This record gives sequence, structure tokens and C-alpha cells, in this order.
Amino acid sequence: MSEPSAPPSIDHAGAEILTPDECHELLVVAPVGRIAFVHDGDVTILPVNIGMWNQSIVFSTLPGSKLDAAVMTEQVSIEVDGWNATTHEGWSVLAKGTAMEITDAEEIATVERLHVEPWVESDEVRQWVRVLPNEVTGRRVRQTH
Repeated sequence: MSEPSAPPSIDHAGAEILTPDECHELLVVAPVGRIAFVHDGDVTILPVNIGMWNQSIVFSTLPGSKLDAAVMTEQVSIEVDGWNATTHEGWSVLAKGTAMEITDAEEIATVERLHVEPWVESDEVRQWVRVLPNEVTGRRVRQTH
């Protein structure tokens, strides 16, 4: 007989703290996230369609601020979440890490097979960015009444 699982850890606000494995599972199934980074001295948050590859979060982008952040190997955050308005339950995962452009042709071919669709269609050549997380945290909220 297996051991009963431990009750989930709860944070100071009453939200369930997700385990690293739970966070990873949610990152794998989340098609859209938001990337946060500093651009021209201001915090910028933009939507991106994401995929997971080799423990990294990947997305494609056109030249611009997101790619600039990656080329400069900047610290960024990726946030994904889900919410059910009927049950008032949801979750959020935050991955903090370093963004870097993927330039190796073999690696690009691999991430292109993930079928991560661009947020905006364009005829321009897209570049791929990977975010290698150094911290991943998550919370789940559940209706209590």
C-alpha cells in the first residue's frame, strides 16, 4: 500500500504552492505565456506562444525588443496561468531565467518541430529564443466555500 500524499503547502495568502514537477507539467501544456523584461528602463510584458524544449521555454519572435533581450542574454520572466471563471479556481507559474537566441541550425530545426505558432503572422524570418529558467514557482487557488 502506498503512503498517503502529504497535504499541499500553503503560502501566506492561502494559495497552494505547486511543486516543481507540477509547475513543469503546466508549462508543458500552456500554449501562451507572457514574457517580462526591462526595455529602455521600463518593465515590458508581452504575450508569446511558448513550447518546452530541454528544460527551456522557447518561442519565436521577429527582430525587436524580445529578441534584443535574448541577444543581450538578459534576465527575463515567463508567466503562464489558467483560470476557471465558473469555479473560481486557477493557477499561475512564474519562470525566471536567462533569455538567449537559438542560432544553431540543428537546434532551430528541433524547436520548429514543436509547432509553436507565432503570436502574429509575418513573412519576415523569425528568430527563436530560449529561456533557461533558474527559478520556477507556482501557485494554485481553489474556491473554499
